[in-house]
Amino acid sequence: MRLLFLSALVFAFGVQVQTATAAQGYLYDCDMQYVKQGRGWVSPKIALVFPGDGTVKVVDSVTLHFNEGPLLGTIVRENATRMVVKWSVENAKAENGTSFNNFDYRASIAKRTGAIELTAIPRHYDSGLRSPGTCRKRTQ
Repeated sequence: MRLLFLSALVFAFGVQVQTATAAQGYLYDCDMQYVKQGRGWVSPKIALVFPGDGTVKVVDSVTLHFNEGPLLGTIVRENATRMVVKWSVENAKAENGTSFNNFDYRASIAKRTGAIELTAIPRHYDSGLRSPGTCRKRTQ
């Protein structure tokens, strides 16, 4: 009986590991609108990468310029219809020399249509920039 229990435990553990490692990653490949109105703080292309481990990485021209690589974002909300992700770019500086300690971004994506609404606001400012766009979910 004990051997049967141990065999079942090993089998169950093996199935859990296989299920956990089979979690498939994906990305949202987003084309943004009104980029000129974004004054350089809104990239024409944004990629939100979900590697399958519960994290999200953000890649766009702003993160690559100031961070020199992808930034780790935070999934604020995810349900059947919407995904909301936020991230911050630290030590951002405008071309005219204006320095922003942190530039906070928030992307809200409608899962059914792929519509994205991006908000970019310098921390401690009352208002910021908004840009709509369209995302395609990709698994390869």
